[in-house]
Amino acid sequence: MKVITMESSVFRSLTEQIAEIAAHVRAASGDKKAASPDRLLTTREAAQLLNVSTRTLQRMRSEQRIVYVVLRGKCRYRQSEIDRLLDECTVNEDAATPQELKRNHTLRTGGTPKGRRT
Repeated sequence: MKVITMESSVFRSLTEQIAEIAAHVRAASGDKKAASPDRLLTTREAAQLLNVSTRTLQRMRSEQRIVYVVLRGKCRYRQSEIDRLLDECTVNEDAATPQELKRNHTLRTGGTPKGRRT
């Protein structure tokens, strides 16, 4: 392992430059998100993104688990709704708080945690 030493003023300058670059990247990626309109997806596209069948997607509509729009008699799904559903149903592997652990358990088991209730 190699140890590199530098003066504290040089280190401070380097970290400030990294922070400026990070802020620029965040601003550039935020502009793209704000500029692009919410895309409407077909049933097949939405099912593919969610990795479910079209019948499962229909069941999710019936259970009101996903918001949809009907245009000319066909169901369409907003990209933001698909992203929301994916975020809501994703297990976080680095859960740090008790609420996150409980949420992960609920998502993995499909129900509320069993055991002692106080």
